[in-house]
Amino acid sequence: MSENGKLKRFWIQELTRPAFEDWLENEPAPVVIIGIGAIEQHGLHLPLGTDSLGVRAFIHEVAKRTNSVCIHPCWPGYSPHHMGFKGTITFSEETLLGVLLDTIGSLAAHGVKRIVLINHHGGNSNIMALAAQIARREFRVMVATPRGPSNTELAKKIQHRMRKYFEVHSGPRETAYALHYFPELVEMWRLKDWKNTFKVDPKLMEFMDPDRDDYELVSQVFMACLEPDTDDFTSSGQYATSDPRTADPEEAKQRMEESIQFLVDFINLWKTIPVPPAYRD
Repeated sequence: MSENGKLKRFWIQELTRPAFEDWLENEPAPVVIIGIGAIEQHGLHLPLGTDSLGVRAFIHEVAKRTNSVCIHPCWPGYSPHHMGFKGTITFSEETLLGVLLDTIGSLAAHGVKRIVLINHHGGNSNIMALAAQIARREFRVMVATPRGPSNTELAKKIQHRMRKYFEVHSGPRETAYALHYFPELVEMWRLKDWKNTFKVDPKLMEFMDPDRDDYELVSQVFMACLEPDTDDFTSSGQYATSDPRTADPEEAKQRMEESIQFLVDFINLWKTIPVPPAYRD
């Protein structure tokens, strides 16, 4: 429902056409938030839909606070590197790019000029960036891919831990977010006999030290040597040398609030800027 541009529901699929039209006509600077994630293995204890479940919760909260419309156009993402583990569903790069461009193009045809793309799966990052670049020119719409904040004490603490323990996938950081957003889907009991299965060359393991003076250099060598598929370097599917049982849901809650508020501030500021000439009809 929408009355004089004020939404009471925020998922586009839950709005009637008149409600969407009311919002579009009466909201001074309409913003649509598009979220993408993945369906892929997440170790032993996290649901296959972790990334998509998380991004849905995230963008819906931002939409509520900014009177924006949100949409999650697909559950899978680009995850060929996880196909060695059962349950993963991957789109090709062409398919995911097509889904994003078709979604943005449809919204652009109805007059939406401000679109935010939010991604919760690293494998989608390059495709999302390309979609934003193409859409700006092809559809004459502003497309933003904001992320932050990175300068808070909590953000720095988590970033340091990610670098030290490679907490990228299904480790304590991601487990904490899952326990915050959808604890009923997390099966921590499967970690009773947890052990680190992340294995790379011992020399590369030495590069996982953010306190090294040459960390900027050696961390990039580490990534250049990392094998392409998850099952090449971990038998459990976890990217992290740290124990996911140490996950702190309260930390995740605080970090998500920081990130949500950052995006809310971004959208509210963005809405004060007139549409540049190149994007006008």
